[in-house]
Amino acid sequence: REISKKLNIKDAIYYVSESWDAVEDQTIVNCWRKTGILSSISREEIEVATYNHDMSLEQQEDDVGNLVIDLTSQDPDPEIESQLNTYLDLNDLHIITKEKLEDSKIIKIVLDEENQRENGDLDDSDEEQPEIPISEGLMGLNKFITFFEQQIDTDFKAEDLKIFRKYLALLNRKYRESKHQASISDFFTPLDNEEDYDVL
Repeated sequence: REISKKLNIKDAIYYVSESWDAVEDQTIVNCWRKTGILSSISREEIEVATYNHDMSLEQQEDDVGNLVIDLTSQDPDPEIESQLNTYLDLNDLHIITKEKLEDSKIIKIVLDEENQRENGDLDDSDEEQPEIPISEGLMGLNKFITFFEQQIDTDFKAEDLKIFRKYLALLNRKYRESKHQASISDFFTPLDNEEDYDVL
């Protein structure tokens, strides 16, 4: 390919890709051998080592199986034997940890959630409500008391208002306490009995 005077990133990626595709496997192997990092191992030696490793694993599995038989023959409890076999078979078990969702499934899930939300069926009780600060509670209660006092309907009784005013006083006190600046003496506890402590 002829390189133009102006080279952009996309063209550079294409050139690198073409160059990498042109490199043969044997060239890479030869480069690593020349570094001296890798020992020169033939393909046959790799296959023999792989075969020996597989045979070793099979032998270990057979040994474990024989051990299970020995353990269960001494104390023939079918439940223990079943549990041991289940535990040992877990290595061969292919557990799917996640399912690849197709677009149609994703759309169905989203639409189902929307329908539940519209119908009020969606349970939002799992979401934790944020804590309302005292200042907001105080303002809200003040506003409610003002609203309550403005009502002319007989269902709004004056004796009920006393309860709200009681809570308003409580909130006012809590609010003042939260705004009270601590003094340095608040961080020290007085000594009840000085004889318990050694004075240097």
